[in-house]
Amino acid sequence: MKIAFSRAVTRLRVVAAAFCWATASFGEGVTHMGTVEWASEEVIGVSGLDISADGLRFSAVADRGWFLRGQLKRKDGELSGVEVNRILPLLSGDGHPVSARRTEDQADAEGLAVAEDGSFWVSFERWAHVSRYASPSAAAEWIEDHSDFARMSDNRQLEALALHPDGGLYTFPENPLSGSFPVYVLRDATWEIVGQIDPSDRFAVVGADFGEDGTLYLLERKLVVGLWWQNRLRRFEPGTFGTGEVLWTSNRGEFGNLEGISLWSAPDGLRILLVSDNNGRRGVPTQFVEFLTAP
Repeated sequence: MKIAFSRAVTRLRVVAAAFCWATASFGEGVTHMGTVEWASEEVIGVSGLDISADGLRFSAVADRGWFLRGQLKRKDGELSGVEVNRILPLLSGDGHPVSARRTEDQADAEGLAVAEDGSFWVSFERWAHVSRYASPSAAAEWIEDHSDFARMSDNRQLEALALHPDGGLYTFPENPLSGSFPVYVLRDATWEIVGQIDPSDRFAVVGADFGEDGTLYLLERKLVVGLWWQNRLRRFEPGTFGTGEVLWTSNRGEFGNLEGISLWSAPDGLRILLVSDNNGRRGVPTQFVEFLTAP
């Protein structure tokens, strides 16, 4: 990407609130609370997402090694716009931007999990690994891989990353391994498998987050006939995996390639914010989509 890091924000061209649909019901207990779009020629492939406790600020990571921060605008509690106001390059362990090393595509950031102290973790595809960052401007801290990571299919690796309320860091591959999606958790600097998620209807795992009670919310997607994206949300009760409960499935082509998910508690209930990866296609904006779900 031919862009100077110091000028990233000033050169950013943003289209905020290009669309905002009226509130609509999408199924039992799930309500659409708005969609807004953001366009940039410099930053593509937004995949990992984290929203603040008040639902007004967010962090994200993008496919070519960018870390973003911005604000969400709301009107009467519903999404009305989005503004990105900080863009930084993710750094490798030696302090250089991960995008400077294209060997095995080491810049492909996919999942994001942010701790209360502001430190965060990022999962990467192609060279499947997870790195910890003390701050957005800090160099990556190395985390030893699980032996499975090296045998995952190219571009179908660690898409989803989530921080459990008990402090455990969870990651999930995009494609099943040996018939199911293994659930990896990092404890005491070691990855272990603590469960399996059953595949269903050819959906791939692309995002995850935990509720305050430990309920797991999984974002899934598939490409239908090579033309339309279809998205889905599954929920798993605390401490359980397996099949879970399908909360919502989009119509074909209803939204873009939704890949990032983050939860926050609003006065009216639990909100689920999703973000789309535009796959680097010119003229295709990034979508921020929000739902309200009943317990």
